[in-house]
Amino acid sequence: MGPMDHERFEEAYGRLNAAQREAVDTIEGPVMVVAGPGTGKTQILTLRIANILKKTDTAPENILALTFTESGARAMRERLASYIGAPAYRVHVHTFHEFAGRCIREFPDAYEKRVGGRPVTDLEKVTMLETILETPSLTLLRPSGNPGFYIGPIVSALSLMKREYITPETFREIIAADEAVLAATPKVHEKGAHKGKVRSEYIEREKRLGRSRELLFVYETYEALLGERGFFDYDDMIFETVRALEGNEDMLRALQETYQYVLADEHQDVNGSQNRILELLASFHERPNLFVVGDEKQSIYRFQGASLENFLYFGETYPHTKTIALTENYRSAQNILDLAHELISVDAGAAKDLRVPLTAAGKATGSIERRNFSHEAVEHDAIVAKIGELILKDVPREEIAVIVRTNGEVEELSRYLRAHGIPAEASADGDILAHPITRSVRMLLGAAIDPANESCLFEVLQSGFSDVPSGDLALAMRRVSWSRPLRHVIEDEATLRECGVVNPAPFVRLAGVLRDARERMGIEAPHRILERLIRESGLLDHAVTIDPYEGSRVIRRLYDEVEEMVRRGEAETLAAIERMFKTRVAHNLPLSAPYVRANRRSVEVMTAHKAKGLEFRHVFIPHLTDSKWGGRARADLFRIPVARRLKDDVGPEDDERKLLYVAMTRAKEGLYLSSSGTSTEGRSLLPTRLLEDLGEDLITEVDTAKEEETFDPAHALSATLARVPFDPALLIETLRERGLSVTALNNYLRSPWNYFYRNVLRIPEVEAESLLFGTALHDTLESVMKHRRENGALPSASELSAYLEREFSKLPLTNEEYVRNHERGLTALSNYLAHVGPALPVETKEEYKIDAVIETGVPELPTLRLTGMLDRLDFDETGKLVRVVDYKTGKPKTRGYIEGTTKDSTGDYKRQLVFYALLLSLSGDERLQCRDGVLSFIEADEKGRIHEEAYTVTDEEMADLKTLIQRVVADIAKGAFLDAPCDPAVCDYCELVAEQRRRTAA
Repeated sequence: MGPMDHERFEEAYGRLNAAQREAVDTIEGPVMVVAGPGTGKTQILTLRIANILKKTDTAPENILALTFTESGARAMRERLASYIGAPAYRVHVHTFHEFAGRCIREFPDAYEKRVGGRPVTDLEKVTMLETILETPSLTLLRPSGNPGFYIGPIVSALSLMKREYITPETFREIIAADEAVLAATPKVHEKGAHKGKVRSEYIEREKRLGRSRELLFVYETYEALLGERGFFDYDDMIFETVRALEGNEDMLRALQETYQYVLADEHQDVNGSQNRILELLASFHERPNLFVVGDEKQSIYRFQGASLENFLYFGETYPHTKTIALTENYRSAQNILDLAHELISVDAGAAKDLRVPLTAAGKATGSIERRNFSHEAVEHDAIVAKIGELILKDVPREEIAVIVRTNGEVEELSRYLRAHGIPAEASADGDILAHPITRSVRMLLGAAIDPANESCLFEVLQSGFSDVPSGDLALAMRRVSWSRPLRHVIEDEATLRECGVVNPAPFVRLAGVLRDARERMGIEAPHRILERLIRESGLLDHAVTIDPYEGSRVIRRLYDEVEEMVRRGEAETLAAIERMFKTRVAHNLPLSAPYVRANRRSVEVMTAHKAKGLEFRHVFIPHLTDSKWGGRARADLFRIPVARRLKDDVGPEDDERKLLYVAMTRAKEGLYLSSSGTSTEGRSLLPTRLLEDLGEDLITEVDTAKEEETFDPAHALSATLARVPFDPALLIETLRERGLSVTALNNYLRSPWNYFYRNVLRIPEVEAESLLFGTALHDTLESVMKHRRENGALPSASELSAYLEREFSKLPLTNEEYVRNHERGLTALSNYLAHVGPALPVETKEEYKIDAVIETGVPELPTLRLTGMLDRLDFDETGKLVRVVDYKTGKPKTRGYIEGTTKDSTGDYKRQLVFYALLLSLSGDERLQCRDGVLSFIEADEKGRIHEEAYTVTDEEMADLKTLIQRVVADIAKGAFLDAPCDPAVCDYCELVAEQRRRTAA
C-alpha cells in the first residue's frame, strides 16, 4: 500500500467501533459476522481485505470476495479502491456466477457436461418441457383441460433444485423418504362420521408424491436434452461448478492454492450450491480463512427458513468459528429500528439469538406515520402531496424513496409521480412485454405481416409516432368499407384528399414503410427488417425523444432479443418474432429489461428486493394490503425441502415480514406507511396482517379526511407524462458505473453526441455486415491460436474452414450473406496465416480483458476505471509480454492514416495502441509492462500483401493520452455539449438531437 492509501485506510479504521474493529482485525480462521442493516457491512469487508494486504505478504490475486449481486461487487470494489488504489482491481471480487464463469474458462476439462454450449433461452426451455410432457406416462403433470398448466411450476422447481444442489439422485432419495412417510400414514379414518373413507392428508400426500415422481422423470429427461442440444441453464453455471470441484482434484487444489482468503457477502441469501462452493474452497484446512457476513433478518432471496439454515450450517461445519455481531446502527432513528424489530422478533427457536435488536448511533427520533385511504387513487395523490412538502422543505429528491412489493407497482407509481411534476426513477427489472412501446412494435409487426390486419393498422395510425392527427384519421375511417379496406385508403393520396384529410403525407409515408417491410420478407434477415420498420415508422425517434432513457431501454432490449433469435436460427421471418411475443404472454415469461437511470436528483421508486443495501432520509411504503404483503398463498405443488437442519416451522409469512423489515430499515428519519380500501381496479382491499398489533406506541395514525375531501379525480386522470430532460450528472454516473473504453473515447472525440447516443443511451443499432464479418474473423483467430497451442501447429485448411463456419453460423446473416462472407473470410485468413504463421511466438493470450484506474482531477469523479479487451498478447520464453496485437479487417491503412496525419483520419487507430499501453502500465503486473503494439490487418492489399504496422509507444504519448482523458472527463462532467450544436459532418444522430430539442421547446 502506498503512503496515501495507507493514510486513507488508517482514517477509516480509526472510525470503527469495537465490534467492527474486531471483525477487521480477525484475519485468520473462520469468522461469521452477523451484520444488521446500517451497521457498516461493506466497510468491514473492504477494510478487512485492506488489512490482510497490510499485515501479510498475501498478493491481491490471492484474495477472493464473493457477493450476491453485481451492484454489491461494484460497491465493494469501489470502496476497496478508495483505500488501496489500483491493487483493488487485482483482488478477485465476483458474484458467484462470475466466479463460476471464470472457473469454466480456466478449467474447461473439469466440466464433463455441456462444455462449449450456450445458455438455453426461456422459449427453448418451454419448448423442451412441452415435448417432455407429451410422454404418455405423464398424466398428473399434463392435465387434459390445460396441458401447459404445470410448465411454470416445473421451471421454478428445476431452478430451485439446481440452486440448492439437489441432483436427480438426491431428489430420488427425497422421494424415497416421502414414500416411507406415506406408507406410515394412516390411509382411512378408523372411526367417526368418515369411518372407512380415505383421509384427506393421505390423498394430498399421495398426489404430491405422484407429482414428484413425474417431476423426477422430467428433471432427468430435461438434463439429457440439455446435453444432447449443447445447452445449459443459467443455474447450471454454479451447479456444474460444484460437480467439477467435487470431481476434479486438480481444479480444486489449484483454486485452494490461489485463494488463501475467501470472503462471502450476504451469506444469508447464499443458496445450497453456492454454499457448497464455499465449503469446497475452504476444505483444505480445518480452520480455513473463510469470512462470511450476513443478517438472517434480511434474507429475502431464500424462502421458508432456508436462509436461517446458513447460519446453523456454518457453525456446525466450522466449530472453531468466531461469531461477531454488529448491532450499532448508523442509519436509522431508534424508533424506526424498534418498529422494524417488532415486525420480525421471535420468542423461541433457532432465529431468536440472531434477531437481536439494533441500537441507533444517533439520538434523533424519527417520524413514523400511517394512513389508510378509501381508494388507491387518493393514496397516490397523497403521496405526491407529501413528497412535494418534503421537497419544499429542502429535502433532496434523491433522499426520498417509495418502496413497493412488485415490479408493476414500480412502473405505476414512478409514472404517476412524473406525471405530477416530480422527477422519479424506477429501479426494477421491469417486464417490457406489456410496455406501450412493445405494444407499438407488435402492432407494427402485425400490420406489416398481414395487410388485412385492420386493427393493428388502426392502432399504428392513431399512435403518437405516426404524426397522423386524430381528426384526419377520423375522416379517413369514414371512407373505409368492405370493398375499400383501410390499407387501400391510406396509400392513395387522392382518396385521402377526397375524404377531407388536410395532410395525407403521414398516411402515405406509413403505408410505404409497411409495404417496404413486406417486400423485404424472404430477402432480408427479419431483425434488419424490424430495425427499418421501427426507424422509418418514426417509432424510434418518438420513443427516444419523449423519454430517451426509457425509450432506449425498451427498444434496446427488443432489438437484442430479436437479434439473438435470428442468431440462434429461431426466427427466420417476422411472423416467428410475433409468435415469440405470443408464447411469452401465454406462459407468463417476462421479457425483462432493467430500468435506466435518467436523473440522479430524483425520487427513487423500487421494490423491497431492489432497496436492499440502500438508505434514504424518507421512505414511503404504500399499498400495505393483504393482497400485496403477506396474504398471498403459495401453492406447494412439489415437495422440495431446502431447509434440512431446521426444526422450527418457519413459513412464508415470515419471509414477507423480513421483506417488509428490509423496506422499513432503509429509512433514516421518516417512515410513511399507507394502505387503501379499494384498488384502482375497484377490488376491495384489507390492510396487511403483518402490521396487526404492531408498534401502537411507535406509529402515529394520521387522519385522511382532508385528502379524501380535496381529492380531484379529474386532476388525477388529466395529468400527462412529462418529458424527461437530460441530466448532466447522469453522464458522470455512467462513467463511474461503466468506466471508459478506447471505443467510447474515440466516439466522444469524433462527436460528444455519438458518445451520448452510443455509449450512454446505447441506442439500438443493427450491426452492419462489415462489422459482423470482422467479429467472425476475430473469433476465428481466437480458435486458431488455441488450436496452435494445443496441437503445436496451425489448423489445416479444412479445420480453418470449420472454425470459420462455426463463427459465421452464430451471426444473423442471410444465406446469401453467409456464403459471400465465408468465401471472403476463408481467402483472407488463409493468406493471413500463411504470412504471419511462421513468426508467431510460442505463448499467446487472446481476448485479454484488463481494467486499470487513473486519477482524473475531477471532483465529481476523482478516479476513473479504464477498460480494454486486447485481441492478442504475445509473450517470450520467460513469460514476459513482448507485444500487443490488434486485429483489423478491411482495407489496410497507411501509417499516416493510423497516426491521424491525413485529412480523412482522426488518429483513432494509433490512439488505441497508446490506450492499451497505458492500461498495461497501470496494471501493476510487471510481466505486462509493454509498449510495443502492432496493428495487424487480416485482409491483404490489392497486391496480395499482408500489412502489420508496429509502434513503440512513448512516455510522452501516454502522458498526452492521460491528459486527453482527464480533459474529456472534465468536459463530460460539465455536460456542456448537451446544449452545443450538432455537426452532421461528424455526428450520426443530428436528427435525434434536433427532434429532442424541438419537443423540449414545445
